[in-house]
Amino acid sequence: MPQLPSKGIRCVMFLLRNRSRCTSFGAEFSTVVLRTLGVVGVLLLVACGEAPEPPIEDEPSSHVPAVIVQELVPQSWQATVSTFGVVEALEEVNVAAELSGTVTAVHVNEGDRVDAGDLLLELDPQKRQFAAEQARQQVQHAQAALKEAQLKLQRRRNLAERETISKEVLDSAQLAVDLASAAYQQALSSAQLAERELSDTRIFSPTEGFVDIRAVEVGEPVQVGASLVTLQAVQGLRVQTWVSEADIARVRAGDPAQVTVSGVADRVFAATIEWVGVNADPATGNFPVKLILSGDTDALRPGMTASAELQGIKVPDSLLLPEAALVDRNRRRVVFVVENGVAQLREPLLAAGFSNRLQILAGLEAGDKVVVSGQSLLLDGDAVTVRSAD
Repeated sequence: MPQLPSKGIRCVMFLLRNRSRCTSFGAEFSTVVLRTLGVVGVLLLVACGEAPEPPIEDEPSSHVPAVIVQELVPQSWQATVSTFGVVEALEEVNVAAELSGTVTAVHVNEGDRVDAGDLLLELDPQKRQFAAEQARQQVQHAQAALKEAQLKLQRRRNLAERETISKEVLDSAQLAVDLASAAYQQALSSAQLAERELSDTRIFSPTEGFVDIRAVEVGEPVQVGASLVTLQAVQGLRVQTWVSEADIARVRAGDPAQVTVSGVADRVFAATIEWVGVNADPATGNFPVKLILSGDTDALRPGMTASAELQGIKVPDSLLLPEAALVDRNRRRVVFVVENGVAQLREPLLAAGFSNRLQILAGLEAGDKVVVSGQSLLLDGDAVTVRSAD
């Protein structure tokens, strides 16, 4: 026996309730409606002996999102700060003129490597040679005068023993010796100064290093104190680098570091943090940090660019949050914690960490199960199914 579907019954009921409205659209539409009602009525009469099926309602969705969680466990960790910098000499030596003169020879060029004692340049020595020769002659005259005064004093002493001269004459002879001796010492000092000035016309390297700046040329006059050559010493090298304000609190003097230089392939240089700056660069906001290189650094040159890995302070019993657990909600960085199968929204206070993990300062506790996958569409209070991280 044919059965009228439940949806058909609802359609008929709708037409019956609204037939007065349907007729208002015209006779033809009204006729169609009445004919439809008649057909439906026949079907109802045929099927009147059976009870109609109850309406089928849409079943509510039973889908529960599956998420992956990670339990927060206290652990110790050591911050590693990656930076870039430049190799520089541990000591920069500025060779300056100790006397005025004209440059007669320059024996080095910028970039040259020099050893301690190598001749760098020369000044015109002619005037100093004349002065040194004159000083040597004055020393000879003073020495002769001193000897004559000493002989006279000796003769006066011999006569004084026979009591043939007065004490005043003997004292006068002694005074003459003292004056001659002082003149001789002064002449010696003048001669030494003249010899020193003559020697200073030849300027030598005070240390082993590289010529960074050659500030003079042949024939150029220079004055006392003028810079002639700037050397970068190679007995020690350092790396000047900069650390952001987010990481500066994690590094301190004495901590180890590792340095790689692009110009020296496949080598890692050991270093130690020598100094941590206290004032940030006003242009970049980064803090200066200096590293002392150790070991064999002969392959390095001042000015090379370097990458450094600084080993920061150790932080014991710290909670670290995977950065992947964070999601955006109303311009806030939040996470979801699963409690009894329900996702709870939390907004933790975080600090910089390492390896894509952030240090938790507040808002989360040890043992919390944080959703690390599947949280993008979660809302606070959603029921979830916890899936194994595997």
